[in-house]
Amino acid sequence: MSRKPYSSLFVVLATGASIGLLLPALIIGGFWIGWREPQKADQTQQAELQAKLDVLASSLPELLWNLDHVAAREVVAAIVKSPEVVRVTVSDTSQGTPFIEMGYPERHKGQLIEGERDILRGSSKIGHIQIELDDHLARADLGRQRWLYGLTVGGQLLISLLLVLLLLNSRLLRPLRELGSFANDLAQGRFNTSLRRQRNDEIGRLGEDLEHMRDELQQQFEAQRDLINRLRGMAETVPGVVFQLRRHAHGGFAFVYVSEAVREYLRLSPSQLAEQADAWFERLHPQDREAVRDSLVNSALQLSPWQQEFRTSYADGSERWLYANAIAQAEDGGAVLWHGFLTDISSQRRDAMELERYRHHLEELVQARTAELAEASQAAQAASLAKSAFLANMSHEIRTPMNAIIGLTYLVRRDSREPEQQERLRKVADAAEHLLLVINNVLDLSKIEAGKLQLERAEFNVGQVLDGIQSMLAQRAADKQLRLEVDLDPELASRPLMGDAQRITEVLLNFAGNAVKFTDQGFVRLGARLESEREGVLQLRFEVQDSGIGIDPEAQARLFQDFEQADSSTTRRYGGTGLGLAICRRLAHLMHGEVGVNSSPGQGSRFWFSLPLEQADLKRARAPLALSRQPIAQELQQQFPGTRVLLVEDNVVNQEVAVALLSSAGLAVDVAGDGQQAVDMVRQHDYALVLMDVQMPVMDGLDASRAIRALPQGQGLPILAMTANAFAEERQRCLDAGMNDHVAKPVVAEQLFATLRLWLTRAQAGRPGLSDSA
Repeated sequence: MSRKPYSSLFVVLATGASIGLLLPALIIGGFWIGWREPQKADQTQQAELQAKLDVLASSLPELLWNLDHVAAREVVAAIVKSPEVVRVTVSDTSQGTPFIEMGYPERHKGQLIEGERDILRGSSKIGHIQIELDDHLARADLGRQRWLYGLTVGGQLLISLLLVLLLLNSRLLRPLRELGSFANDLAQGRFNTSLRRQRNDEIGRLGEDLEHMRDELQQQFEAQRDLINRLRGMAETVPGVVFQLRRHAHGGFAFVYVSEAVREYLRLSPSQLAEQADAWFERLHPQDREAVRDSLVNSALQLSPWQQEFRTSYADGSERWLYANAIAQAEDGGAVLWHGFLTDISSQRRDAMELERYRHHLEELVQARTAELAEASQAAQAASLAKSAFLANMSHEIRTPMNAIIGLTYLVRRDSREPEQQERLRKVADAAEHLLLVINNVLDLSKIEAGKLQLERAEFNVGQVLDGIQSMLAQRAADKQLRLEVDLDPELASRPLMGDAQRITEVLLNFAGNAVKFTDQGFVRLGARLESEREGVLQLRFEVQDSGIGIDPEAQARLFQDFEQADSSTTRRYGGTGLGLAICRRLAHLMHGEVGVNSSPGQGSRFWFSLPLEQADLKRARAPLALSRQPIAQELQQQFPGTRVLLVEDNVVNQEVAVALLSSAGLAVDVAGDGQQAVDMVRQHDYALVLMDVQMPVMDGLDASRAIRALPQGQGLPILAMTANAFAEERQRCLDAGMNDHVAKPVVAEQLFATLRLWLTRAQAGRPGLSDSA
């Protein structure tokens, strides 16, 4: 065999090593120094800059604060001694001028690196430091490092390259030429040839491997034949049928190989399936035959795995469920070959059918149980409706006589001049208000637990809320000679917000009422401030602070729980049910807020209420009513003397109470005994406002309100509901019927007067000369 001419490997390695090792080392090393070392130099200079700033920032605060110019200049001079420092400037924040400035402009020969830092004394900024460094010294040092690296690395690599080439020639190239001659002898059939010398390194082992190569190849061929025989034996013993199925290009099927287990599964011999697979298709259940053929065709077209469950039927009428799993492989000429197996899944199918029967039975049980639950749910809903109706009826029946008790007590107490009688009437009023508070708390708790407490979203003003609470508690605070103060954030004084003002008032009134009750001397302060504002949402914090008896830390932990009080002993001095603060906590959570308390025994308490509120549309916001610190009844007398209002009430006692209350505020009152009389009187007279009861004979308050709204003079007339039903559903029914607001019985004089002032003021704004209508 002739040999082709070849080039010297030694020359190629020498040239390649020179180009591939020496030159890249110089280039990469130079690039590394050019890229990495400047970064290190910059980092070093930055570190030095920060160190100098640290020294100045720690040394100068006291000197700058004491205006010690001499000592400060010595500190700066020590920094400027470094040859890279160009300028140091120390500024005094209070004067706005440089305190010390030292520099050497002649040192500026390269790029400047600037750094600055504030001088802090405690947490206050008293000055500012600015340092400028020049980098020309670092740049010069970097250039010297590059030249030194190039000379050192280049010389070392050149010497190393020469040594490597000599070793390659003696230890690798020459032995390779000898091995090439040995391999050429083997290729020509001279198997008795041998290497000229034996070596103990890798080249020597390669020679030994070449000598044994022929024997190893013969052993591998024999091992492959043994493996094929073992695989065939394994295929015959696998629990199932191992097969190779081919689909020819013309669409016919034939088994290339099938194990002997096919005799048990299909009761056919492998030889019967070798030529064609028609006998196999005939064994398939008639209902599955087309599905199996179609799935095979789809697998062949997409070359996707074939996975199919089907039945085989026998002459004796029995059948067997089989599962086929095979991988499709494309062959030349358009044929497809599947490699796979068949397993018997008859027992699994029987179990699945049994589970299906159990599932259907379970579904029937679930449907029956669902029907029972539906009936129970309907019964529970009916019970809930009955409970709501009962509570509404009980609310009306309890509040109606309570209205007479509270109202008449207020009137008698107002007209009485005897101290002893005043004290007795005060006790009656306190007991009545306490009973009303218990009733309201029970109803509120019932509504909250039933999920029927609905929050309103209406425009209101924080100042009006605090003013109303102050007005309602003014008399109680005055009786105990307490200062009732209001601390309102100026940002909230006239800012319109959106929320449930009634529930906010309820929480704050509970806090403030407790503060008045538990404070014997000093003050009670109502406060509101803006904590944060983001994207039109304001986080507000209301506070009620007092100088009262305070609360123990152990009692504070359970203060907002249901039916819990700070003092639950039988010898407790103050009354209460323990529901008020629990309801406040639940109302706060409904409004996405939080409540809490900070208190110490003997140091007073601070109850707080934090919640988010949206800002009202400033374009549509109404101008807030002017805030006043005098009693509301006196304001009504001054602003609306002789203004005529219509009272619609069927209960004689409630008529007497309401007429007396309204007359005490300077209003002229006409009385209608039912809704029909009210409609007729509105048609005949001009009223500034209508107070409408709901449950009345002849025509109830809802129908009467609708009829009044249909009259020309009733379209803008304020109609306020006065009903003993305090549920939100009743309030909504009143609003839907055309009423403007809702006053719950028993009527609290301050609340009634505040509501009257609000709607009479709005009506006056729309109807000039309202106070002269009488």
